[in-house]
Amino acid sequence: MSKQLGTPYKRGKSDVIDNFAPNGGTPVGEGLAVTKAADGTIKAQSAASDVVIGVSGVCEIKRQSVVRCGLETYVQLAAGATPADGKAVYVSGGKFTDAAKTGETNNVAVNAVFCSGKVTAKDSKGNEYDAAAIDFAGGL
Repeated sequence: MSKQLGTPYKRGKSDVIDNFAPNGGTPVGEGLAVTKAADGTIKAQSAASDVVIGVSGVCEIKRQSVVRCGLETYVQLAAGATPADGKAVYVSGGKFTDAAKTGETNNVAVNAVFCSGKVTAKDSKGNEYDAAAIDFAGGL
């Protein structure tokens, strides 16, 4: 069975899930790194100056889930990512990777580690993505 993007699978005291209005009313793709806009809405991370607040989850009526911290949360991978258990996590253009890409200006280290290798995960519409699970018990 395929895993769901933006959902913590090890539930308990480690996970915190909030919901926000998407910036401009357009939902952020599930499993992407999100940042908070000045107006309090969320958008996908796109610049090194963006403070990543969590992983986007399912979009509900006018609101979207954001996993602020959790264990075994599946995220979308950047092209060329080769995650492995225990590797540090970086974000580039909203997607997650295992390497600090010095040639990219929007590559950001976050407070997380991969807890799986590369797998296929689905969004709530059934679309499949290259993904991996991350642990970020203290938040990103």
